[in-house]
Amino acid sequence: MIRFQEALENAIELLKRHYADLGGSPVLVRDLYGRIRIALPTDETTQHDDLAALFKQALGNFSHQSVFLYKNELFDSDALFNSPDKINISKTPHIDLLDRQITGQDWLRQPIASQTNIQRVTVFGIKGGVGRSTALAVWAWYLAQQGKRVLVLDLDLESPGIGHSLLPELNAPDFGIIDWLVEEAVGQADESLLRELVGTSPLVSSGIGDIRIVPASGTQEKDYIAKLSRAYMEVSGADFAERLSRLLQALEKQEKPDIVLLDSRAGMHDIAAITITRLNAYALLFAINTPQTWRGYRLLFQHWQRWHPNLAQFRDNLKIVAGMVPEIDRANYLENCRQSAYDLFADTLYEETSNDEGFNFDEKDIDAPHYPLKFYWHRAFQEFDPVSNSEVFNENSVLEAYGTFLKEITSLTLE
Repeated sequence: MIRFQEALENAIELLKRHYADLGGSPVLVRDLYGRIRIALPTDETTQHDDLAALFKQALGNFSHQSVFLYKNELFDSDALFNSPDKINISKTPHIDLLDRQITGQDWLRQPIASQTNIQRVTVFGIKGGVGRSTALAVWAWYLAQQGKRVLVLDLDLESPGIGHSLLPELNAPDFGIIDWLVEEAVGQADESLLRELVGTSPLVSSGIGDIRIVPASGTQEKDYIAKLSRAYMEVSGADFAERLSRLLQALEKQEKPDIVLLDSRAGMHDIAAITITRLNAYALLFAINTPQTWRGYRLLFQHWQRWHPNLAQFRDNLKIVAGMVPEIDRANYLENCRQSAYDLFADTLYEETSNDEGFNFDEKDIDAPHYPLKFYWHRAFQEFDPVSNSEVFNENSVLEAYGTFLKEITSLTLE
């Protein structure tokens, strides 16, 4: 019996052995069930019948009944042979893969060029409960205290949080990101709606900086689930990432922030893929030192290592954050966390090289992506609700728990 993970390897090996008989550079097309076909930029022929039989035998149930797809059979051959989602999986001989997926495609797609030079930072955790949203809120407050204009987007659409953490009801806007997405689909995402997406947090004294929040939903929300079910669709040829990019650039033009903080969905969700790999953002990868955390990141990094054609365009923007470092034995905890992060990068994203030009870092290089920023567990932030208790932003508590993190991440992104 051929399993999913074996089928593609078998297909590649078979094509390499019989490449001279194909008549053109093939594209392996894997459908939603994992079944694989061979697309060729040639006309239909019976010369491949023997190869089709071998292919079916090598792939078992992951072979399609009709093995070959020919250019003259396709209604729009360019959509297949020139697809932006096509990945080169063998240079010699040349073989491409077009992987049809219901979700997850954005982990491999091209970053979207930004029209501004505004610094963006994504806050992400492969698992929840690592303190990422609290750290984002504290950092936003700290930056505003330094006189910065901070724009925060709550992109955790399926579990909204940061917007309501920083905005009391009286300061919240009428609408949110979810409204922009459904209104844009019918041509109603105008400047008036854009202005009504943003609220100002009262947690920073006037006359310093400010925190402008774009929540997932607004005060007029009456049917969030119905909107969410329609938010991710492609509109007029623009995929979800391109639509989010348009929203982000419009907000940057309107708000003119010094920095944009994106609170991402945890886990391997499409929103996380977009905020990490497609929106040209510096990505903070929050972690606690558990096997589950590193296993989750390893699955993601291995996917990038194997398939991502644009990895070099965003891997420099990755940075591990050791979250909620415990009070006891901190030095040993951080050493173990650093070692786990280094092993992750060394096994996946770092390149083996004998010179300084490859993507590789010394294990104890503090500037390396694997070398963690850190913040400490603190009782004051365990029931984090600054709207109800603004005293949580006590300077002593903030500096005790987050002081090093705040200085280092601000230096990395704004100085």
